[in-house]
Amino acid sequence: MKIKGNGEFPPGFLFGASSSAYQIEGAYDEDGRGPSVMDLLQREDGMADYKVAADHYHRFEEDIRLMGELGLKAYRFSFSWTRILPEGNGQVNPEGLKFYDKVIEMLLKYGIEPIVTIYHFDYPQRLVEQYGGWRSRQSIGDYAEYASILFKHFGDRVKYWLTINEQDHVIHLPERLGIRALLDEAEFDRISQQCSYHMCVATARVIRLCHELVPGGQIGPAMNPMIGIPASGKPADMLAAAEYNELASYYLLDLHCKGMFSPLYAKYLADRGCFPEIEVADLEEMRRNPPDFIGVNYYMNQTVQQSPADAIAPRGTGVIKREEAGIYALTSNPHVPESEWGWGICPAGLKMAIMELFSRYGLPALITENGLGDRDELLPDGTVRDDYRIGYLSAHLKELRDCVVTGYPVIGYCLWSFMDVVSGHDGMNKRYGLVYLNRNDKELLDLGRFRKDSFHWYARVIATNGAEL
Repeated sequence: MKIKGNGEFPPGFLFGASSSAYQIEGAYDEDGRGPSVMDLLQREDGMADYKVAADHYHRFEEDIRLMGELGLKAYRFSFSWTRILPEGNGQVNPEGLKFYDKVIEMLLKYGIEPIVTIYHFDYPQRLVEQYGGWRSRQSIGDYAEYASILFKHFGDRVKYWLTINEQDHVIHLPERLGIRALLDEAEFDRISQQCSYHMCVATARVIRLCHELVPGGQIGPAMNPMIGIPASGKPADMLAAAEYNELASYYLLDLHCKGMFSPLYAKYLADRGCFPEIEVADLEEMRRNPPDFIGVNYYMNQTVQQSPADAIAPRGTGVIKREEAGIYALTSNPHVPESEWGWGICPAGLKMAIMELFSRYGLPALITENGLGDRDELLPDGTVRDDYRIGYLSAHLKELRDCVVTGYPVIGYCLWSFMDVVSGHDGMNKRYGLVYLNRNDKELLDLGRFRKDSFHWYARVIATNGAEL
């Protein structure tokens, strides 16, 4: 159903764009910054690392001027934990605070609302060396101390905060937990689920601190729902999709928002022998400190079917195995086109996610990431013709507008990404930005910034409050 409206978003809607520190800043060892797990990530031969990235650390003024030209109402970015606390805990690095002071002050000068992610993948390597990082309960206190430093120093200027970006992705990639030893599947599942539980406790604690230390502050996690739709009308496929959504999207939000393990998730953990060590008081802390909103990173959907009981699922495919319920698999969908990287392009999935999240948790959404990665080409005249990106973003924004007009509370929309960043898995081959970064995997070139066609299109969308869609 499409809801008829005036074609515009409500006044005050935060049209924005996103980035993350490790993918854009560079300056990985300058001005006292310590090492993160992402700095030590082993990249494939010839793929760009994060040492220079987009050199935003030295060129942030140029970049924010471009944001001002674009007309952004909000900019969602992350603080580098080890730029603030080089060891992950202990002594604060004043140069780190100074850098983000300058970024925030310039954003406010251009009327751009800063939205800060406290932790976006770049966990301090020193904490891994000290006690194993998220594997230890000590990580909860260190994360809370880091967040309290941010709230006290920046809370007078930053009102929107995100706790942990894509927790589900962090715990399924060993290198993002600082784990470089080869582990069997059962051992890694046990460790990763304990890490995830500690992150949930840390999130609740930091939400409480934000409400105590930041007057009027709002805070929530940034999740990545990949809505599963059934491959057919068969009840078995519909059940497969329902269980997939429960275990892939909602299991963490049940802890963050309700302080409970859903029955399906608890059974899944028990079947695999990886139920974490918990404390009853932790669950009460989660219940007492739910988020103010849910950050939504939406790129793709999944199509789910029931597969034969003897199927074997390779790690990382997203297939869910439960001994009692069988094995449920992801499959292709002729009604959902895919990107070069096999990501299902389903704008309606964004609307499904917003509707379902509000129905389950009753919280506003803030779209924190949504975008299309592609192999953009810089033409001799300095332009980039990316109509494919405009089509993708426009289709998703139309679905989002339908949600807003219907009455679902949505704070804003921060597309990924403001400018090209070093992709987590594909280096400079996969570009998401509205601004083209003139570098490739092997050469820095001049790191020039060039406005893509999507830049000019989004500027018109913002200026017309969505009527241009």
